[in-house]
Amino acid sequence: MLTIQKQFMNLMHNTFLSMLTAPLTLLLFGAWRGTTFNGPNYLLLFILYLFLLFSHALERLLSKREHSKRKLPYKMILVLGFLSIVMLTIIFYLSNIVLTAVLFLYLIYLILQFYPYSMANTFYEVMLQPFFKVLILSSVSFFSQANFIPLQLQYEVLPMILFHIFCLIQVQIKNTIYSNQPNSYYQELLLEHSNFLRMTTFLLPYAAGILQIVNLNSPLWAISLFGLSILMVFPLFKRTFQNDLRIEQYLTNYAFLFTLSYSLLFLV
Repeated sequence: MLTIQKQFMNLMHNTFLSMLTAPLTLLLFGAWRGTTFNGPNYLLLFILYLFLLFSHALERLLSKREHSKRKLPYKMILVLGFLSIVMLTIIFYLSNIVLTAVLFLYLIYLILQFYPYSMANTFYEVMLQPFFKVLILSSVSFFSQANFIPLQLQYEVLPMILFHIFCLIQVQIKNTIYSNQPNSYYQELLLEHSNFLRMTTFLLPYAAGILQIVNLNSPLWAISLFGLSILMVFPLFKRTFQNDLRIEQYLTNYAFLFTLSYSLLFLV
């Protein structure tokens, strides 16, 4: 049993796996819901995945530089930026200019998170990142499959927005603890109310998910899977785990499993 648990934790900490699941997490729900209104467009979805894969890698490079203060790997940044633009060009030919423009603005946002002024570990990050990464990208992936965006989608993605905030708070608290810089007022509040914020931001997405279940005719096995995903939070509340510098990888993979189990609730 301990061996299985150790293997599971090693998998959840795997950096390569988290790089692959991060784009899937952002696309999965919108694409899943969009295919219920129209036939799947696998080619466009694959190009969207590649765009998010490259842009996420670019964001990771900028983020690591932000925390380590190392010299920027300009060549790698230029390569990833070029590949992202290539994917946007292909998306333009496969879809339309509106979808391409929205994704271009998303790419600009990823850069503006860090330059000219960093939003890392600030309240602005908590406000803007869930909007761009969950609401906007879920709408984009839905549109890529269904060619329209229903008003109800903004209510359906609410649990995922709240879960994204939970993950952000976890990372911000860890970054604040290990930071060598003076803390801002916001960061002091994070540390002072860390336990309350962790618990509250964790409970809210599941509470919102339960409200969705009430209005859905979800299969029992899907409800069970969604409920079992709660168990994955326990390592995050262990003091030894909180000191683990790979918490980002765990949260990325946890977010993917949360999104997958939540998406399965919409099976009819």
